[in-house]
Amino acid sequence: MQFLSVQEFTKSPQVALTAASKRKKIVLTRSGKVSHILIKIDDKSLEMLNEMLLDMEFSKVMSDVQKRSKKNGNSKMSLKEINNIISEVRVNARKEK
Repeated sequence: MQFLSVQEFTKSPQVALTAASKRKKIVLTRSGKVSHILIKIDDKSLEMLNEMLLDMEFSKVMSDVQKRSKKNGNSKMSLKEINNIISEVRVNARKEK
């Protein structure tokens, strides 16, 4: 893995693209903090990478929901309680129309 500032990348993008084409991962930084990653992909790996990223995003969202649920005390709700709340929300939504 090679680190490169965004400023360095802007001045000489070909260096990063050449390194990435040799299967190196280029991590771009802005003010010393990671901001982007540059990797070589093809059509097949694009689909796989996209699926992996979607899985990661979904996992992060679910983790955040679980943390909020524990914090709010909702993590111990039964499925029946959850379904009752959903039903109430739907009924109220219909009434508002």
